[in-house]
Amino acid sequence: MNKVSLSGPYYLKKSRHKHFFRIMRISSFLLFVLIFSLHAINSNSQNARITVRTSNTTLKDVLNTIEKQTDYLFVYNINVDTNQKVALNTVNQPVKQVLDNLFKEIGLSYVLEGSYIVVSKSETEQQKKFVTGTVLDMNGEPIIGANIIEKGTTNGIITDINGKFSLQVPSDAVLQISYIGYNTREVAVNDQSSITIKLTEDTQTIEEVVVVGYGVQKRENLTGAVSAIMGDDLMKRPVGQTSVALQGIAPGVTITQQSGQPGQDAGTIRIRGIGTLNDSNPLVLVDGTAMDLNSVDPNIIESISVLKDAASSSIYGSRAANGVVLITTKRAKNKEFSVSYNGYAGWQTPTDLPDKVNAIDHMVMLNEAYKNVGRSPLYTDQYIQEYREKGPSDRDHYPDVDWQKAVYNKYAFQQNHFFTLNGGTDKMKLLAAIGYYDQQGITPNTDYNRFTVRLNSDMQFTRRFSAKLDLYLKYNTQKTPGRGIYDVIYWINRTPSIYPDVLSNGKYAVGWDGDNVLAFAKDGGFAKTKTPSASINMALSYQFTDFLKADVSYTPIYNNNITSTYNKSVNTYYADGELAYSKPSKSALYEHRGWGLSHDFKALINFDKAFGQHNLKALAGFQWESGTDDYIDASRDTFIFPQYPKLNAGGSDNQKASGSGSEYALASFFGRINYDYQGKYLFEANVRYDGSSRFDLGHKWGVFPSFSGGWRISEESFWEPIRDIVDNAKFRVSWGQLGNQNIGNYAFASVVSYSSYIIGGQPVTSGAINDMSNSAISWEKTEMLDFGVDLQFFSRLSASFDYYNKKTSDILWKLNVPLIIGLNPTYQNAAKVSNKGWDLELRWNDRINDFRYGASFILSDVKNKVVDLKGISMTGLTVNREGYPINSIYGLEAIGYISKEDYNADGSYKHATQFGAFAPGDIKYKDQNNDGIINNEDEVIIGNTVPRFTYGLNLDAGWKGFDFSMFWQGVGKADGYLNKQATMPFYWGASALEMHKDHWTEENPNARFPRLAFNETNNEQNSSFWMANAAYLRLKNVTLGYTLPKALTEKIKFSHVRLYVSGQNLLSIDKFWDGFDAEAPVGDGAYYPQVKVFTVGLDVKF
Repeated sequence: MNKVSLSGPYYLKKSRHKHFFRIMRISSFLLFVLIFSLHAINSNSQNARITVRTSNTTLKDVLNTIEKQTDYLFVYNINVDTNQKVALNTVNQPVKQVLDNLFKEIGLSYVLEGSYIVVSKSETEQQKKFVTGTVLDMNGEPIIGANIIEKGTTNGIITDINGKFSLQVPSDAVLQISYIGYNTREVAVNDQSSITIKLTEDTQTIEEVVVVGYGVQKRENLTGAVSAIMGDDLMKRPVGQTSVALQGIAPGVTITQQSGQPGQDAGTIRIRGIGTLNDSNPLVLVDGTAMDLNSVDPNIIESISVLKDAASSSIYGSRAANGVVLITTKRAKNKEFSVSYNGYAGWQTPTDLPDKVNAIDHMVMLNEAYKNVGRSPLYTDQYIQEYREKGPSDRDHYPDVDWQKAVYNKYAFQQNHFFTLNGGTDKMKLLAAIGYYDQQGITPNTDYNRFTVRLNSDMQFTRRFSAKLDLYLKYNTQKTPGRGIYDVIYWINRTPSIYPDVLSNGKYAVGWDGDNVLAFAKDGGFAKTKTPSASINMALSYQFTDFLKADVSYTPIYNNNITSTYNKSVNTYYADGELAYSKPSKSALYEHRGWGLSHDFKALINFDKAFGQHNLKALAGFQWESGTDDYIDASRDTFIFPQYPKLNAGGSDNQKASGSGSEYALASFFGRINYDYQGKYLFEANVRYDGSSRFDLGHKWGVFPSFSGGWRISEESFWEPIRDIVDNAKFRVSWGQLGNQNIGNYAFASVVSYSSYIIGGQPVTSGAINDMSNSAISWEKTEMLDFGVDLQFFSRLSASFDYYNKKTSDILWKLNVPLIIGLNPTYQNAAKVSNKGWDLELRWNDRINDFRYGASFILSDVKNKVVDLKGISMTGLTVNREGYPINSIYGLEAIGYISKEDYNADGSYKHATQFGAFAPGDIKYKDQNNDGIINNEDEVIIGNTVPRFTYGLNLDAGWKGFDFSMFWQGVGKADGYLNKQATMPFYWGASALEMHKDHWTEENPNARFPRLAFNETNNEQNSSFWMANAAYLRLKNVTLGYTLPKALTEKIKFSHVRLYVSGQNLLSIDKFWDGFDAEAPVGDGAYYPQVKVFTVGLDVKF
């Protein structure tokens, strides 16, 4: 039978009939169809079965295929798009069933008229209209790649780079808008032609996936103790070192910042206490490679995971005893091209400084200190009066120098700039970032700058085969005065106001016997360190099946250290212009060159498959790490042209050179199994088998296993009645063993040391063994048990609590050996340390219309104790002793002041004899052993430098374009200790402080300080008197920002513009020594002050 198609408004599909039907009226066509169908109807046509298998084929070709298999002829209106792509996969199916399914999907309808099938748009489709819109987050920022779906259909689209979309839908359609990390919204179209949709963050899903060792896991399936921090939280605080940004935001993590010096203001990280007497730093991995945490700019960080228990850490075996910090850097987003800039600039100023007495007070108080010990006053009353009268007009002869004002800059500039380029396609994505950080110091010739480049690229060769190629470059430069920051701060704090700094003729004054801190800080040379480094991460990935994947990667890292220290001789002068001193007597230059190359190779295979309600994941891998380090040192002095500090310009009479090198290797096999049933019952097992070159044969290999389980009790049916209150609850338990091998490369062997001696007037080079060897040493072992619970209330409040017991044994420690051996002691597996404690984390997030707010609180408690030292009892100011915390403060116990009542009528002292010519007003000490003498036998543990409690409170809020955050951080139950010129008046001739005016006299017996006594040792003993409470609460950061409205930023061709102001270290509440920071290291107070930072920043994207 002949088949025809009509046109005009219908058209003929067979070319031999086109012209004829093009001139026919539609009415003639319909009449023809009616007559033809009455005579030519085939009773079997409707029962015909067809087979069509095709994908991504035009509708026109599909209809041709159906025509060839049947006697039907398709007729359709010109408005029907026959070039649209369709997919059809049917085998021996009736024509009617096939057409029903096909046309329903593409919005067409049809009518059977005999052997003709008349196709037209469905009535609903004809009523469709185009709706345009924009999808934004609550800050008004566009959401790229959001899914827009017509509810109940497959009709949909995704938003473009500006968050915009256009979709044809019926007027009664409902749009479903969704995006990862946001709550799905439904919006009725009605009569709207343009829609603006704002999505709210889904706090439950934003942190759903957490980075763990060699992979990721859903938070709900975690059985270990892991704290996750998002990169956006770190960027809120303008800090130079990333470690400081972690302070107070992760439970169980204690970070102490003991200096504000540029380049040296990093924090010391301790995870769940201190577990060893050796290196206690955690393992830090950046994209899987060991690297310094502070080498990564916070702007490039996507997330940080802190692995705190053995279950989460044991996959790293011998390197994980101190915890693990995993940093994941940002990667390019698919099909997005953008350029962004985030930068700030601001000023630093010291948070607190000791308040020193002026010249007149110094002389008056020093006279009192002399008289109290039976000496004649150093300054006569006549001279002091003369000083008062002539001093203001003649500071050359009557100086009154505020050494802090003379040396410190009142403000120091700080800036950070970070550019990011993001672009790519389905096949290739690239994120390029360039960062520059510069921090000037408040002391002369002190600064630090860092230049970083990172390129993260992702390549998708096929559906199964992909690759990554990452490049990281870093160049740091740090500069200080030649004599170092310690000397600068030491002499600022020590030098009395009566010593001159600069004469009226502009020359440097004599200072304190030639030690003029202003002179040597400004013109006494420099110490400059440059540390360029580079790393390349090359990774391949192949997906064999949906459940089996293999990964292999190789990362070489090159580090270089170039240090030049130039101590330049500086001349100082007396008031009459005569040369006083040249210090040092000769200018000297010391050069250091060090370089290292490390290699990291990893091969992994991952299995992930569900068997019904059983889910199984497995990981197996091998890792090889190795490295070499070399250095050379050289020095010369006697520079006749001091303005040219190069080695060849120095004299050769006293030149020196030395150098050395080392190498190491670590081979590892590891695996992990994760199993869960119905997502309720969770189990994980890890094991790592490490072999280290740092131990001798027979002791190189160690096995480190862990097991953990979890029960998501909230998934049980009996939980349903309280699900609206507690919508998530999980119990966790874990046990595992970890190791530590951070003791240097050759501790097991005796190493020959080379040196030169003068024998018979001639230089002789010799070699000698100075240290004992111990080939039997092996791994330190840490065993940890952890119980945890995770809860979520009302979908807004989340809580996590962990209790842990951490025991470290076989700690490598140098025990005393008899001196007759003639060698220094070597390491032995001898010591044991215990850490017990708990971590608590609370988070709340909510919103009221346009107002959003949140709060997070963390609190940690750790009890640290040395369990076994094989009976060794250390002495000194900070010690390790059995039964007490690591680095405890050791000294005499002060029990008040000696008073007149402590003496008999004959003038003899009633109690134990103390030090020197002690007298009423001096510190009284407790005779611990009742032997009648106060000496080192009476020293006991008097304090603990390890904070017992660590806590932090972060508050944030936002309204429309405004955002605000406030962060408090602190520690509790910690002791600090300062002595010498920091707290003791006139120590070795140093100055006194304003607080020392409250000292003991007969009229002031309850004073804060003992009597002033020059050069007497009784009050200078290490004792509890000089210990202070180091607990503090600090307002760490306040930030206020404003994001410009989208309508405004689009006019200036930006997609995002945010302005902000920020303050860092704004307030500290503590009871520590006046003028010193509570985080100050134990000692004489000669550390670079902490600084407040005030910054203004800009964050833009276009």
